[in-house]
Amino acid sequence: MTQIKSARFSYIVWLFPAGYALHVLEELPHFTSWARQYANASFTMRDYLIVHVTGVVVAVASPFVIRYYPSPSVTFLFFTFAFTPAVFFNILFHAGATAVFRAYSPGLLTAITIYPVTFFLVTRQALRERLISKRAAMISFFLAGVFHAADVSHNVFKTW
Repeated sequence: MTQIKSARFSYIVWLFPAGYALHVLEELPHFTSWARQYANASFTMRDYLIVHVTGVVVAVASPFVIRYYPSPSVTFLFFTFAFTPAVFFNILFHAGATAVFRAYSPGLLTAITIYPVTFFLVTRQALRERLISKRAAMISFFLAGVFHAADVSHNVFKTW
């Protein structure tokens, strides 16, 4: 654990694509049928794959972008539109959906085990290296919540 505590942001950010890949593997077999039953009867495997293949590409590309363009603005964009929506707000989605529908939401296990640790470690290191300020992190967090809500309402519930 000592190595993780002292790891540079450009290395620790690789927890994101690793955790995201595990999350997708947990969801893949059953999320489409769950979404059809609880969210939207027209949700398809194609819908799932479009969102999650794009997510994997973004998750894998993000550490490369961060490594070659290490700046507060790039870090802010990463937290706002990739990391926080996919990790933190996905925890709330799966835990909330499981509670509301009283049925396991595929993805819940990785969301409540891997994602909290990943979010904590990556965020802490970005703050330590001053790649994001506390104020920018709070603004990013708010915007990420709005972005995630819009994403889920459009791509899963298809409300617009």
